[in-house]
Amino acid sequence: MTFSAYKDHPIRALVAQLLDFQGREEFADPAVADNETTAFARDKVFAIARLVSALLEQTPATLASTAALSNLQANLQAPINELSAYVSNKNVGHITNAAAQCEQNILPLLWGLPQQIPGLTEPSFSALVKMQADGALQTMQLLVKQRDALATSLADAQANAAALSVRLDSLQETTVRDRAEAAAAVANLQKAFAEKEVERTTLFDAAILAYKLDYDALRVDLSSKAVLALGDLEDQRGKAARIVQVVGNIGVTGNYQQIANSEASEANFWRWATVAIFGAGISVAAATFIKFWNQPFSAENTWSVVIRLLYAIAITAPAWYTARESARHRTNSDRARQTELELASIGPFIELMPEGKKVEIRESLTKNYFGRPVEAHNVQSPMDIGNIKDLVVELVKAIKK
Repeated sequence: MTFSAYKDHPIRALVAQLLDFQGREEFADPAVADNETTAFARDKVFAIARLVSALLEQTPATLASTAALSNLQANLQAPINELSAYVSNKNVGHITNAAAQCEQNILPLLWGLPQQIPGLTEPSFSALVKMQADGALQTMQLLVKQRDALATSLADAQANAAALSVRLDSLQETTVRDRAEAAAAVANLQKAFAEKEVERTTLFDAAILAYKLDYDALRVDLSSKAVLALGDLEDQRGKAARIVQVVGNIGVTGNYQQIANSEASEANFWRWATVAIFGAGISVAAATFIKFWNQPFSAENTWSVVIRLLYAIAITAPAWYTARESARHRTNSDRARQTELELASIGPFIELMPEGKKVEIRESLTKNYFGRPVEAHNVQSPMDIGNIKDLVVELVKAIKK
């Protein structure tokens, strides 16, 4: 190793960084100084750092071991990290760890610096003693500062306690006075409440008695009125029953009346339709006879006469259907009219009969008016196809003759 490399070796910067921690207040804290183990560990770390610094200064470059210096450089980083951790979280265990690492990893490597302790100069030992004295002085100064702060805090706390004691005495006096006033107010309130309660009870009893008398009078009056009202209601109920019966008869017969009128209108319509159709057919037949009346019956005009007569028959054929419909509607109208007459007259007819006889007659009439089957409407041809065929054949035979 050259002289310049030895002089500028990185281990010197690590040792200087380790010694810088000695001047910080954190390492003079009473939590460290009052604990013998922690204080011993702190002093050991800084003493070993001071020793390494002194050996680096007194050992010639030619006698220093390059391998030992490299190992020392690598092992000094761990104590530095532990002391940095203590500064961050104030955990004294980091100082103990740093001392153990120095003892295990730094002291065994001092063989690389052959200058031994007996050969160290007196200033080196003076520096070690001064280091211890400075640490103790810094610890004492920090303790004095904390003592003064605690004394000031204690004085402030005593002053606050005295003020609070005065306020507490005042509050106690005020509380006693307010309690006495409250007790007097409650007593007066209870007295006034008792007096008012007697007055309210008297008034309430008088009001209840008056209400009872009024209620009895009102009950008697309402009872008499209720008896009269019940009699009137009974009369009105009889009248209403008769009115309801008449209204029911009117409602039922009115429905049959509407049906009769409707069926009569339909019958008239189909009757006039029948008349019109028959009129058209007869007109066609009459026109045919008038046209060929003065002409001799020959083969030339035979087919014309036959075809025109067939037209007349075809026109007249629907009249059979319209006539049947007119008759059906007329029958329905007459039946509804008869039912209307019977229902309208049943009430007056049986009014003077006994009640049992009335019920019997109504039951017998119910079977006549309800549950009757509806007549089926069968469509029948106005003329049978066989009859029409025979008629045509005879007409053809007559024409050929």
